Amino acid sequence: MINERYPFKKSWRWTLIKCFDFFIDPFAGWIRRRKFPTSVQNILVIRLDQIGDLVCTLPVFPILKRRFPQAKITVLTGSEGKAILDQNPFVDRLITFRSNWFLRNRITNPIEFFQVLSDLRKTHYNLGFDLRGDLRNIILMALAGVRYRIGYGIAGGGGLLHETRPYDAALHQVELNARLVTDGPVSKLDLKPEIYFTPKEKENALNRLKGFGIPPETRLIAVHPEAGYSSKEWEEEKFKKLIAKFLEDSQNRVLIVGLSKAQGLAASFSDTNRVISLVGALSLREMIAVLSQCHLLVGNDSGPSHLAQAFGIPVVV
Repeated sequence: MINERYPFKKSWRWTLIKCFDFFIDPFAGWIRRRKFPTSVQNILVIRLDQIGDLVCTLPVFPILKRRFPQAKITVLTGSEGKAILDQNPFVDRLITFRSNWFLRNRITNPIEFFQVLSDLRKTHYNLGFDLRGDLRNIILMALAGVRYRIGYGIAGGGGLLHETRPYDAALHQVELNARLVTDGPVSKLDLKPEIYFTPKEKENALNRLKGFGIPPETRLIAVHPEAGYSSKEWEEEKFKKLIAKFLEDSQNRVLIVGLSKAQGLAASFSDTNRVISLVGALSLREMIAVLSQCHLLVGNDSGPSHLAQAFGIPVVV
């Protein structure tokens, strides 16, 4: 279990956030005098990082609905979050924010930030959760006027929380998220992420596969050769050898998903119609629906691997 604060690799971040806490921590006792709300009408959940992190958050919403059946749940997430949370019966409202906090090569628009903040302040949130343990999320909850804020506080800003929870790095992120939003035990049945589609979306996914010339009896194998960090990526040559091995079985079709590296991998198999590139061919929501029809996913530790696990698809990472 992690009790140490400021788990940063770069010393300037450690110094900056420690200075922030130096001024905030003296007020923590006063902030924590506030008691847990007796009536919860509006809940804010913040999850602004990667797609895989949001997938690991999905079990949180039915848990919160069971705990607070009358409450409206709002999720603040990145722009890709809509593809994951659309049609989710446990989420009442979705607000997207294109921050650069956890995504490289993206600049936060200050106008958009204040628009989001203004939107949040219009709703009087009784309860808020920061599922990452990030100073910026905690400050955002405070500025939004969330009355009772719960999080980890291990990366700064714990003095602004009304309640801090222990962060156990030995737990899977799905269980860690679930434990943050409940006071009771969490069963394994509560930890299954689910993504919801309309019947029309499921039908469209099947039609997409037919459009790629894939017969219904085909064994579909998705390959995702990319990750958020290059250190997590398997070598391209190894993916090529693995795909060639898959093609030895005539029942197999390989769907390659991803961005530029995936496109390069697909180009290596341009002489066969049994390797199909989905790069740029589908929206994120459509890609997720098609992925739900696959029988296996091979890839790196990234969003598609978490998506496949949500569908109960075997994953090799």
